Amino acid sequence: MQTDPSNGTQGTIAVLRNFLMNRYNPQVQLLDLQNLYGDPYLLSNGLLSQDSTRSKMFPAMMKVASMDLKNVESVNLAGNNISDLTAVTTLAATFPHLKNLSLANNEISQWRHLDPWRHKFRELRELVLTGNPITGLNNYRAELLRRFPSLKMLDGQVIEGINVPEFKIRGSSPAVNSFAANIKKLPVSTKAGFFETSEIQNIAMDFLGKFFQVYDSDRSQLMPLYDNLSLFSLSLNTGVPRDLTARDNQGIQNWSSYIPISRNLTRVTTSNTRQNRLALGQEQISQLLHKIPPSKHDLSAPEKFAIEAWTARGLRASDDAGIMLIVHGEFEEPPQQPGRASAHSLKRSFDRTLLLLPVPATGAILVVSDLLAVRGWAGSRAWTPR
Repeated sequence: MQTDPSNGTQGTIAVLRNFLMNRYNPQVQLLDLQNLYGDPYLLSNGLLSQDSTRSKMFPAMMKVASMDLKNVESVNLAGNNISDLTAVTTLAATFPHLKNLSLANNEISQWRHLDPWRHKFRELRELVLTGNPITGLNNYRAELLRRFPSLKMLDGQVIEGINVPEFKIRGSSPAVNSFAANIKKLPVSTKAGFFETSEIQNIAMDFLGKFFQVYDSDRSQLMPLYDNLSLFSLSLNTGVPRDLTARDNQGIQNWSSYIPISRNLTRVTTSNTRQNRLALGQEQISQLLHKIPPSKHDLSAPEKFAIEAWTARGLRASDDAGIMLIVHGEFEEPPQQPGRASAHSLKRSFDRTLLLLPVPATGAILVVSDLLAVRGWAGSRAWTPR
């Protein structure tokens, strides 16, 4: 074997193939690669005898695995003294559709050590990193989800959203039911809305009826709808249609509460300010929502709203199927707000775009993105038949 390189190569392939077959469980589609460098079979066959062979062993193993193992869904790489992914980076190319991965009890300590797999494993559902120093870093969960957004379970804990049937509203008024029921007439009577299917319409209307009442009454109750990768921003447009005046709003418009938090990209041009005014995760979203003045959406008047909803794919993973939900409408700001000269309510128009992601495992709905644009009041004539 030492005098014939081809025989040496064939012998190595045979050793790796035999090893992989012994480590693969076809019933659960699991390839168990824990403690590779202490494996007696690999040691006895000389694959780990020198540093040069050790460094080449895993890429060679992945090459053989790509030929022989076509249905691997789970890989266990626990206990391999992995400090970064350099030695095992070829796993992503060999099994790009991996569902479950364990890197437990290794030596990964920095986010850059995981970067070779960033944007890889787009279908990964479960990741285990227990026993690695990295688990003690700040924002551990949020950073992991940023790198692997398709995750449903991390270190044995389910990543949950919010179950719509459990989205309780204190003191739910008849206006909510009226809004949800009557708004279904909107696309027919005004030709203003669009719903891809009746199922999407039902989900969207149920969601909005609850969402707006909670938004108006106690915004802290909305936090379970967002996770640590959710985005929220507010954009202010102070323009008012020419044929509408301050008289229509019962007072002079006052935007002082909105300007410091607006992310209108035509006005906010510095990159730092743009970044700082984009809320990421529950904590930042909660802080920004509570800076927005109180509001009151008249849910008993569906003619004041135009709504569109359709399927949106790839929100967190390539096989995601969520909902793009767009709402145009109006709300009132109650009187006696700080800095306001008028004691009357002010009417505002708004556009809100929400990306909703149902979580099949829990029956939950997650708000992936929430973009709110507030404008001078313009009424509903844009979708009122003439």
